[in-house]
Amino acid sequence: MRGCRNSGTGDDNIQKISAILPVLFLIGILALVPPVSATVFMYTGTSNGTIQEMINQTSSGDSVFLLPGTYHENLIIDRSITFGALDTSNLPEINTDNTRAGVTLAADGITLNGLNISGTAPTGLVVQSNNNRISDITIQGFNRGVELKSATNNILSENTITKNSIGILMDRSSRSNTILLNQFDNLIADEAGQSQDNRWYSDHQDYTYKGASFYGPLGNFWKAYSGTDSDGNGVGDTAYTITDSTTGPQATSGITDPAPLVSLPGSYTLMTKNSSVLNATTPGSSEKPPDLKADRQQLLQQIQQQQPQGQTPLGSETPGVQGQFPSDISSSPVSGNAVSPPGGVAMLPRILMDFWWVILLVVIVSLVIGVWFERSRRKAHTPARIEYVQVSPAANATVVKVPGAGSGPAAGEWRGQPYYTAAQLPPALGKKYPNAEYMGEGGVGRVFRAWDAGEHRPVAVKIPIRFDEVTGTQFTKELHIWQGLHHKNIVEIYAANVFPMPYIEMEYIESSLAGLKFPLATERAVAIIAGVAEGLRYAHEQGIVHRDIKPENILITADDVPKITDWGLAKALSDTKQTGLISFSLNYAAPEQLAPNIYGDAGQWTDIYQLGVLFYEMVTGRLPFRGDGMGEITQAILHNTPLPPEPSGPNAEAIRNIISRCLQKQPKDRYASVSDILEDLRRLGK
Repeated sequence: MRGCRNSGTGDDNIQKISAILPVLFLIGILALVPPVSATVFMYTGTSNGTIQEMINQTSSGDSVFLLPGTYHENLIIDRSITFGALDTSNLPEINTDNTRAGVTLAADGITLNGLNISGTAPTGLVVQSNNNRISDITIQGFNRGVELKSATNNILSENTITKNSIGILMDRSSRSNTILLNQFDNLIADEAGQSQDNRWYSDHQDYTYKGASFYGPLGNFWKAYSGTDSDGNGVGDTAYTITDSTTGPQATSGITDPAPLVSLPGSYTLMTKNSSVLNATTPGSSEKPPDLKADRQQLLQQIQQQQPQGQTPLGSETPGVQGQFPSDISSSPVSGNAVSPPGGVAMLPRILMDFWWVILLVVIVSLVIGVWFERSRRKAHTPARIEYVQVSPAANATVVKVPGAGSGPAAGEWRGQPYYTAAQLPPALGKKYPNAEYMGEGGVGRVFRAWDAGEHRPVAVKIPIRFDEVTGTQFTKELHIWQGLHHKNIVEIYAANVFPMPYIEMEYIESSLAGLKFPLATERAVAIIAGVAEGLRYAHEQGIVHRDIKPENILITADDVPKITDWGLAKALSDTKQTGLISFSLNYAAPEQLAPNIYGDAGQWTDIYQLGVLFYEMVTGRLPFRGDGMGEITQAILHNTPLPPEPSGPNAEAIRNIISRCLQKQPKDRYASVSDILEDLRRLGK
């Protein structure tokens, strides 16, 4: 038994108020919280520690800028920060040793901009994270210039990758990266690796080249490319296929740049700087990377104001010195200079840490308010209780116990009793179908017998049994499929709509095959099976399979014409993606519905199998596969051979053969089509 409380309008208002007040309180508290902004750091030399130590002090969303100079470090960037040059006209140099990679990106969402990377490290730049933006980086003199390890959705643009043994090396797991507007000139190979799922060009965009404007894709500059540019747009007439001379697991081929540049990337000026490829950390994202110009400009002005007259200009270098700059410029965070992280998401952890007490206070106050309102509501009104009773599975119905009716009879005796009333049509449809009579319900639908006053005929009205997303999807799918089927052996839909609520109005047929006593006379069983087969043949010709043929889904008219109903499990043959509820009647399930990994997917052969089960039951009075539980029934369907049916009459042997062929375990051993079954059924009368 399931119960739910039926509260009045006053209780509903109290519940709404109790839900809204904590939200308003939270909004008020958060309005008082001062905004948290990212911090901009400026590195000024070894006297203030190493660059790596400064990186370790940052939080997601912060920025670290370097003054011009040479810095002897190998760096690991493991936070979502912006890192690069303060003055992009005079780039700092990271001079590495051979202990590990020169610069390693070990966090998602890093913006790396404006660096020269050199030294003796085996690899200049290693990217082992996702959604990073790498631009204006010069990488020279390494065994491997750039190496991508399980890296996805990174953008490498406007970089110079030259004089390395291998320009870019990608492992098999590096996918969906975009590489464009870079310069490649390397000794052995410009690209090597095992992944081909990356883009080497941009989408069409506006740009200028040699004073003229063009629109089209842009790739990379390859020193080895020798193609021509007949139309003068700066893009080669033919694609460039990247090959390498490496051997072993790193060797690759087939990487193609369809829009190779014939001049260095600096010769091209992009007219649309808001391109999603060039300006989004994640390709296709609407978020822009941080605009670093304002932060760089403010820091440069601070340095110039504090630089004494006659001092060495910014960015000059004396041998053996890390880079000269005013000694009173602090390496600590620059006050008053904030950069918001992309999308505002990166600051969430900091907000949680800094204002944990606000969150705790809101939770406590919400609990107190909730308890107070709940106690007030209980004192104000004790609601009547409505009991929803699930009656016997055979009845397949839900009835409602009338409030205040006492104990009454057992739920199994609900028909005709004043203690129980059947489920009602919702008010939205009650006006259209007054005095509708509840008939029963299935997996996703509830059916009522009603009267169509406009057409002066009885109809059956089907509505969703529940109003949730899964049930709604399944119901509308059934409606869409069923509306396109019009055949004498398929229940006809008269009307259907989703307003004022989803419903299907169909022809009313009082009896179903489940109401007949099996076994049937052989001639009658053959006639009914032939009618069902005709309906299935038509549906298959429309590209629809039913997948739930059983006695309950075959309605029988007064003149013994079978009509197929309940297309809730039907599936279009062109629909390669299974949607909706996965449900079927176990006793009539085909092997492929129980073990698709062994017998393959369901199809029109599934309807043929279920037609055989139905035929078997109609002529024998029993199911071909039985058991004491779901496990035994499943085992029988998948592995056992049923007892041969024993129909009466001169066509007994032919009927046994038809049923046996329908019930074959492997779909390929069954009839190829329902038309073949109909042909064998027609021969029975000859």
